[in-house]
Amino acid sequence: MTTPKCLRRQAATCAALADATYDDESRERYLRLEQLYLALAESEDPTGLDTAPYPSDSATEPATRHIN
Repeated sequence: MTTPKCLRRQAATCAALADATYDDESRERYLRLEQLYLALAESEDPTGLDTAPYPSDSATEPATRHIN
């Protein structure tokens, strides 16, 4: 099963490809794909809670940090 996070990442890739291409037809195709991926992500996670692209770094940091 595809996760909303994966679908949003695919949408971002399509947006980047649309920005990078000079061909109008290809750009339109990438933009349509981007919208499709975003719609699918929204249907999988309508609350938008799975929007963080990467897990929080706080899980790997120690509970206490010393500031000098």
